[in-house]
Amino acid sequence: MDLTPRHRRPFPLPGPWPDCARGLLGRGAAWLHTGSTGNGLLGLPGGPILASRWSGAAWISLLEGKPWPGSPWEALEAALPEHPGPWIGAASFELACDEASLPRQGCAPDTLGQHWQGIQQALHVQDGEAELWSWGEVPPDPETWTSLLRPGASSQAPSLSLQARWTEAEHRAAVETIRERILEGGFYVANLCVPFDSIYSGNPVDLALGTFRRARPPFGALLDLEGLRLLSLSMEGLLSRRGERIWSQPIKGSVPLTGDATQDQLAAEALAADPKERAEHTMIVDLVRNDLGRVARTGTVAVSRAMRVERYPTVQHLVSTVEAEARPGLGLAGLLRSVLPGGSVTGAPKQAVCAHLAQAEAAPRGFYCGALGWIAPNGDLDLALPIRTAQIRGEALTYWAGGGITRRSDPAREWAELHLKTRALTG
Repeated sequence: MDLTPRHRRPFPLPGPWPDCARGLLGRGAAWLHTGSTGNGLLGLPGGPILASRWSGAAWISLLEGKPWPGSPWEALEAALPEHPGPWIGAASFELACDEASLPRQGCAPDTLGQHWQGIQQALHVQDGEAELWSWGEVPPDPETWTSLLRPGASSQAPSLSLQARWTEAEHRAAVETIRERILEGGFYVANLCVPFDSIYSGNPVDLALGTFRRARPPFGALLDLEGLRLLSLSMEGLLSRRGERIWSQPIKGSVPLTGDATQDQLAAEALAADPKERAEHTMIVDLVRNDLGRVARTGTVAVSRAMRVERYPTVQHLVSTVEAEARPGLGLAGLLRSVLPGGSVTGAPKQAVCAHLAQAEAAPRGFYCGALGWIAPNGDLDLALPIRTAQIRGEALTYWAGGGITRRSDPAREWAELHLKTRALTG
């Protein structure tokens, strides 16, 4: 994570991390969690907020409560220079579809489509070492942070029981319909997603700390989006930029991780050789190459890493890296429109697939499969794809899971894969 703060200073944590941040997280601090327990960036609340909501006819953006012109991506690009530090937040799948002129499910009026907070000060933690960062004229004040962070013991989150919003028979029928469309030539691969619901009466902070310890997500987050808690355990890098270099890391292909070294190695080898998984992954990589190619210098798009098996606490995935050199003058809005929504959570071709999913899925996805992360004033960014993500409002928790459907997909295996992916949250 490279955010280039103007000021940085070592900071002795007042208690075990991340439990000492429990109170601050409960007050809505933005936490980008990377790699192992606690690594990442904890942003101090209080900076400017840009939010876009659906009016029933258009997305209306407000910066600090005042109307802000342009489409959502244009509004975000224009807001970046209004604050010296990074903006941390998220955008929904439906907003991304609208910006890319893709079909999507309808949204209720006042639905939140994006929420970004300008960060003035942050606590950066890496392998147990903490630093205070700030981006404005004033260096960070350790006393302020000491007063906000308190030693605290970990609390056990209540257990979760997730219930799929449709039955296995309904899912099988949806898979078979997609397979028929593929055989008819309508599209090549479609990512079908299912919401799982639960009543959760506990503290979302406890749930986040427990799942971060267990899942160790490379691109996790806990964000408070105006009362909607977004808990992401994502392992997929959607889009990164450093200067002219842009890249994406699509994931397609999954097998369980059991803890048995021999069994897991055999599973990894089978995954890497599986014709269905390789075909699905290849199609998504080609789609990402095309997306980046629309905004890249001619001849610079390349797959720098192809179909590497990566291990996570509960699952193994096939992951590739596609990178390119951005064309001169490429702005944030143009870049986001070219890549979002992500190819691995839509399918190919995007237009036809999104039109089908808008009719086939059980509900709008919301922030699941949108984008989440940080964006700097100069346009550098790290955005994750919010898969393995819970959306919590009050006691209502929704967690989506999905999988790519090809002509070789087995409905029973696809149904089992959905439940495998819920283990990131339920253990």
